[in-house]
Amino acid sequence: MLRKISILCAVLALAGCDKPSSSDNEVHMDMPRANANAIYAPPPEMRSPPPPFVPPPDIIIGGRALFSLQHDLTLTMPHDSVAARFAAARDACLKDKALQCILTSASLTVEQTVSARLEVALPHDKVAPFESRLMKRLPQDGAGKVDVTSSSTTTQNETSAAADAERELAQAREYRDQLEELATRPNLTVDEVIKIHTELQQAQEALDAAEAAKRASDSKIVLERMNISFEEAAVPVTTDAFAGFWQNAHDVFMASVADMLLRLVNALPWLPIALVLAGIAARFMGRVRVVRTRRKAASGTATENTA
Repeated sequence: MLRKISILCAVLALAGCDKPSSSDNEVHMDMPRANANAIYAPPPEMRSPPPPFVPPPDIIIGGRALFSLQHDLTLTMPHDSVAARFAAARDACLKDKALQCILTSASLTVEQTVSARLEVALPHDKVAPFESRLMKRLPQDGAGKVDVTSSSTTTQNETSAAADAERELAQAREYRDQLEELATRPNLTVDEVIKIHTELQQAQEALDAAEAAKRASDSKIVLERMNISFEEAAVPVTTDAFAGFWQNAHDVFMASVADMLLRLVNALPWLPIALVLAGIAARFMGRVRVVRTRRKAASGTATENTA
């Protein structure tokens, strides 16, 4: 009997050893436990402050401030050369690789007059060659010429914006790297893995947006914007002295006729009143003539009777 009891105890002890203990399933990490609806936050030791901002060497030279430049240029030319010059400038930006030109916008308007507008972005050392292309003489110019009617350059300080873009990019990249390191730790539960990968996906999206903002900020500094307006020059009208005299006489005559018609139109509302007053005056004068006639006849009759 004692032998059976000892065998039973040995079997129970072996069965207890085969069960995993609760301490073996515990995750040895500092990430806090959270329910399924909570938003994952990294542990405090992973929330280190971002590194200090260091200006990128590719856009800062000698520690100077960063500026973006925009050039506005208006050109006037003969009617036939507006479309041709616009097409030549657009094709040069698109096809000439040496200019390193980026076409932002292009539009051509053909109505009573022809006009066009071109917006491009160029490196600083390519602005002058592109302006020379714009002023190059074309066969469509004929006897006319190209004139620069207005030219202006606007600058804007981009130092603070560039620093902010660089800082946000560094923070987003560091946070993404920390999450990737956290995802490689062993003994993660299924719930923790899901939360880490969800947060990692959001961190990657934030990193992509920060990289796009950084590229846009660098582009403003490295490239200069140019807005070119192509306009048709006014054609002067020449006339001789005799033709000018008759033209002025015609203008004076038409102005007098127009003034007379305007006065007549303004007088139309008073026309019925004037007709009524004229009728009353005519009746009154007729009555006066009748009375005078009767008086003369009466005085003549009285004279005859006296005689």
